[in-house]
Amino acid sequence: MITLEQLEQETARRVGPYLSTWADRQVPSTAGFEFVIFPTLRSQIDLDQVTNLWMLRRGVDLNGNPVVLDISDRQRLVASYDPEQGRVTADRPWMTIPVPGEIFEFHHLDPDNELNVAVDAGLRRCFLEDTLQVQPTDVYGGIDLTAQVPWVTSRNQVINARYGWQYPWTDAPFDTYLQSGHVMLTGPYGAYAQFVPASVWVSVSRPAWSRVNGLDSTTGPVLDTDGLDVDLDYAASAAHVEAWHLFPSRLQAAAAGGMQATQQMAAAEFTRQVAFWGPSRPRRIGFQSLVRLPGPSTWVNSPW
Repeated sequence: MITLEQLEQETARRVGPYLSTWADRQVPSTAGFEFVIFPTLRSQIDLDQVTNLWMLRRGVDLNGNPVVLDISDRQRLVASYDPEQGRVTADRPWMTIPVPGEIFEFHHLDPDNELNVAVDAGLRRCFLEDTLQVQPTDVYGGIDLTAQVPWVTSRNQVINARYGWQYPWTDAPFDTYLQSGHVMLTGPYGAYAQFVPASVWVSVSRPAWSRVNGLDSTTGPVLDTDGLDVDLDYAASAAHVEAWHLFPSRLQAAAAGGMQATQQMAAAEFTRQVAFWGPSRPRRIGFQSLVRLPGPSTWVNSPW
């Protein structure tokens, strides 16, 4: 499981300059609350690393302790940078003064209006295989999947169907069709369904945003600490592609000097991740009834 914070950080590394550091623990921020001293940014070389980047405060210090801050203080633009002192001045004062050792992140994309938007869009590109128990609406196994699982909106999301009591057991024949925008499942009926009509399991491709903190979600992740059951590189590469799609001028500016991946490189990486992590359709089918071979009592399922 990864967190929304980790996903945003990994995406930020791909879309442009990114830096995570901490406020000086000995030299506090001063009057006006508009600048912070960063020891790791002190240098005798006039090498500007942060001007015009976004400063993001997530409300945590070096020791992992929470830092209380006003919601309006979450982000600022860097107005100027003094490398000799490691002093970074924000474009406007904070309501809450930064505390010693507070973690700051520097981003190329606007964290709330660009980076988070790209991450959310990327999660809509990522699908994971999952198996769910659903309830037939009649003894013949007609099931309105969308009514029970709202994020099932396409026939292509249905991979397989099985019978089972406590857990999926044997394959069930199935078909799907759309009715008034709902995905309908037909076919799981027969001897097994007559005895256990409520025990139908469906394997589906579920969007990564639909499971947050181990529970079903209709909103996707909201808090930095929200957990997602998706591979970090898979989701970050999807967000990178979406950033190119949504904010091409911002990504082109970062990639023009050859310091960040081009659009073609981002697309190739996402294709590679999909081939590895994306769910694949099964290479076999089940029978509506078991098949018996001649000779001893041997029961088998035949491949394609």
